[in-house]
Amino acid sequence: MQYTNGNIYWREKTKIQKTYPYLTNNTSCDVLIIGGGITGAITAYFLAKEGLNVIIAEKNIIGFGSTLANSALLEYQLDLNMYKLEKMLGENTAKKIYKLCLNAIDKIEDIDSKFDKNTGFKRQDSLYYSNKFMQKSNMSKEYNIRKNAGFDALFLEKHHTINLNSAILTKNASAILNPYEFTQNLFEYLNSFENVKVYENTEIIDIKPRYENVICKTNNDFEILAENVIFTSGINTLKYLNIPTDIYQKFIIVTKPIDKIKDMNVNFTARDTAEPYHNIRFTENGRIIFSGEDVKLNDRRLDEKYISSIAKNKYRRLYSSMERTFSGLDDIDVEFAFSGTCPLTKDTLPIIDEIPNMPNCFCNLGLGSNRYFVFSNWS
Repeated sequence: MQYTNGNIYWREKTKIQKTYPYLTNNTSCDVLIIGGGITGAITAYFLAKEGLNVIIAEKNIIGFGSTLANSALLEYQLDLNMYKLEKMLGENTAKKIYKLCLNAIDKIEDIDSKFDKNTGFKRQDSLYYSNKFMQKSNMSKEYNIRKNAGFDALFLEKHHTINLNSAILTKNASAILNPYEFTQNLFEYLNSFENVKVYENTEIIDIKPRYENVICKTNNDFEILAENVIFTSGINTLKYLNIPTDIYQKFIIVTKPIDKIKDMNVNFTARDTAEPYHNIRFTENGRIIFSGEDVKLNDRRLDEKYISSIAKNKYRRLYSSMERTFSGLDDIDVEFAFSGTCPLTKDTLPIIDEIPNMPNCFCNLGLGSNRYFVFSNWS
């Protein structure tokens, strides 16, 4: 199945900077990373820094899969707010998770500083808001929890750009980037390491875990002997796991540049309390990237025809929500509309663990709103 759909903004905006060879011989390594998206790139970065010999194998083009099909914002907050997470896991654990997420943005920023080329990375404030009066009490409760946890948070009852009734603004707690440029630059940086090899158009079709190592065979019948294997290939990895996971399709629209936005102070990302919720971010040239209207997929619905059949309605719903959110803007025109598939665990936390019954095989799957960066704390 194709896990992206539509006219993808990042693919149109960014050109391929560098291509990589496909594997043409048998080889070996300390760690084989399966998946050449942003998750695979960051995983390789931290392992290579420790001096391990790392191979990355991507079945298609580096960074050209699910990495492209999202709104490309990094937030410290999870799909579950701190209040709900405390109820599930306890106060200390909830606080630790949120702080790890904030710390991960710092690590992404540090990695980005190593590149000569611009990736569009920019630190932002994080806005969590509701436009419903009845939710003000819950928002106030959530604010107190975040404030007491040490976050630099403010409680708002109005905003200069977004229509809202109540909100929590957390200073410097999110960021934006161009996901494809970031991934390309990181792979180009990694390719300069003597202990890193990057291969694209190299699909791993057979995996034989053993207690001392793992033998992996490629689509061209070559073998990679790895002491450890890490799966970072997102939804394709779920077949190896026995973890309850739901599959969602997230829809995204991108406007044409809006002159009025260019003149506003929009140094923030935003998320509302709706179910399903919406995410908002802005580009440097005044575009609004508005995402949400997630739909849960099942075995019958996990196909391109179904997604295509509901996409137009989802984009219309996104546009209507965007108009209500930015009532002061006239003539908002959408230029790009696309969607991507994302798995989500019941507790909305990532899966970073050894795979049962597969010795020396691990998975590193950031899921939900934090699929970009929670894994950078694994190091």
